[in-house]
Amino acid sequence: MSDDFEELTHDVVDPDDFGARADVVVGRRMSGISRRVARSLGLQGRLYLDGKKITPSTRVKEGSRVSLRVQRTVAAQPARILECTDDFVYVLKPAGMHTQRLRPGDAATLADAVALDYPECRRASPDPRQGGAVHRLDRDTTGVVAFARSLDAWRRARDGFRARKVLKLYRAQVQPGPEAPTWPPRGRDLSDVGEEPPTGSWPALTGPGVMISAPLGAAGRRLVEVRDSGRLAITHAWSLPGSTPTRQNLVLRLVTGHRHQARVHLRWLDRPIVGDALYGGPKADSMRLHATTLDLGGACPGEPRVEVPVPEIWEEA
Repeated sequence: MSDDFEELTHDVVDPDDFGARADVVVGRRMSGISRRVARSLGLQGRLYLDGKKITPSTRVKEGSRVSLRVQRTVAAQPARILECTDDFVYVLKPAGMHTQRLRPGDAATLADAVALDYPECRRASPDPRQGGAVHRLDRDTTGVVAFARSLDAWRRARDGFRARKVLKLYRAQVQPGPEAPTWPPRGRDLSDVGEEPPTGSWPALTGPGVMISAPLGAAGRRLVEVRDSGRLAITHAWSLPGSTPTRQNLVLRLVTGHRHQARVHLRWLDRPIVGDALYGGPKADSMRLHATTLDLGGACPGEPRVEVPVPEIWEEA
C-alpha cells in the first residue's frame, strides 16, 4: 500500500452488524467516516472484507474484518487538557481546528487529539465521527470543549443541553455601531435578560443585559440568517467596561445552541465579531469569539465549572 494511504479496520463483533452492508458498518463503527463517504470510497475500490476488495453493498458476517483505505493525514498533537473527571475530558480548542472530523483526509481535529490520551472517547458517542464530543465550536472559535468518556456520560450531557441545563458563557469582541460604544444597541426591541450578570475572569458586570431572541435558519451551505421560519435561538449579552470606538467587549450566555448562533445574532444587531469575515466583521488576525466557561453540573451533578481566559492577543487590540 502507498505511503499516501492508511488502512482503517473494524472487526465485526456486534450482532447489530451481522448481515449488514459493509458501507453501513463502516459508517457506524469507524471514527470520522460517514456511510456516504464509505460508499464513495468503496466504489473507488478502497473497501475490503478479509483482505479482498468488495463493493459497498457486500454483506458482512460475524468475525469478518472490514478495511477501508483512506488518505493519510497529519497526526494530531496532544490536546491541552483543562480538567479531567471520571466522565468527561475538558480541553482547550485552538483556532483553525475543527472539533471533529467530517471526512477522511481532513486535517487532524480536536477529537483526534483527545483520543491520543483518552482513546475511550472514540467509542463514547453514537456517531464515531464525534469522538465523544458533547458539543462543537466553529473552526475559528477558541475555548473549552467537553468530551465524554462513555456513551452513558455522552447521553446525559446531550440531554442536559436539550433541557437547557448546561451553562455556556462566551467572550466576544465586536465592532460597535454608529452610536459606539453604547449598549444595548439602538434600533432593536430587546428585552432585559432578567437574571443576575454572570461572573468569571472579567470585571464585574453592572450594565444592563439584553435577551436576543431571533430565530435562525440556513441560508445556503455556509451561512445562517435570522428568519421568521427558523428555529428558536436565544442569546443573553452584557457589555464589559473598557470599550473603545473600535472595539466593544461582550459577555454572552448561549441559552440555546445553534450553528453560528452568537455570530449571526451579533451581526443582526450590527455588531459583527472582529475577525469574522463570513458575517462582515472587521479584519483581524483571529476571530474574537471565545468559549470561556462550560458547566455541565446542572445535567451531570458533580461536574466542575471549567473556565479558560481569552487569548492574550485580545488584550493587545
